[in-house]
Amino acid sequence: MSLDLLRRGMKISHLRLLAELAKHTRLTDAASALGMSQPAASRLISEVERVAEADIYVRSGRGIELTDIGHKLAERCVRILQEFADAGRDIEQHKSGQSGHVSIGSVTGPAIEYVLPAIRHVRLSYPDISISVEVGPSLDLAPMLEDGRLDFSLSRVPVDEDPDLFEERPLLREPACLVARTDHPLTRLATPVPAEALLGFDWVLPPVGAPIRTTTEQALRDKGLGLPTKVLTTSSFLFTVTTVQRTNAIAAVAQSVASSFAENADGSPGTITALESDLPLSVETYSFLTRKGQVLTPVARIVAREVLRAITGETILA
Repeated sequence: MSLDLLRRGMKISHLRLLAELAKHTRLTDAASALGMSQPAASRLISEVERVAEADIYVRSGRGIELTDIGHKLAERCVRILQEFADAGRDIEQHKSGQSGHVSIGSVTGPAIEYVLPAIRHVRLSYPDISISVEVGPSLDLAPMLEDGRLDFSLSRVPVDEDPDLFEERPLLREPACLVARTDHPLTRLATPVPAEALLGFDWVLPPVGAPIRTTTEQALRDKGLGLPTKVLTTSSFLFTVTTVQRTNAIAAVAQSVASSFAENADGSPGTITALESDLPLSVETYSFLTRKGQVLTPVARIVAREVLRAITGETILA
């Protein structure tokens, strides 16, 4: 028989305190964030333990640590409170019509190839919707989506994240390629450039474990080759492109990124070029991700529909 926490007396004040304890290791800090005294917070946490019939925290030298049960409960409290916040946004957006703010997360390729044109369309059709876009690796986007800083993302569930926390709609594989500056020595070789020739230059790659790095390293292994010996590791897309533009380094990037830098707006050659090599690259499928059980707000649904239409050509969200 399941424990009915509401019937046993769980209150919003308990949820708020637990959500704060997920961020703080000191009860006094959590209490301060909620504008209450430490004795009041101690009383609330005792009430939670009575309701849950379990220890929620233990004392440590640094303050307190949530138990496994405490962590699980705190995670759910964060999500429940986010749903309340989204409900408030729902009400405001219904009152104001088709206006409000939407926060999107995306890995680099889909951001350039699909999110950007979708935003252009939304801006024309719904001028009162404001949009922010967070572009980064899935490892950074997942916690932002989980705690409500993003409405949805085009990314992957990192291997160390619990997939049950997300609703996942697989979309496309992300084609990738190697790039270099337009006058790089490799551009003067006959194509396709042999993979062995690539290893004679510096490489710029994202941190170990990033999908595009994993794909690149596996492609080299499949060719029976070793990994690059001179690698500059960075998670910054801007730093990657700048390094490629100014040095003889090569980098693995999404195909859409390479295309966007290969040609200027006036049709003249851009600052970097895709290398035609015999090292095929294609990053694992990315997905349309939301939090488990999340109901998109009206304006988030509008924007998500346009983004998905740009990717699939179909109206997936009614």
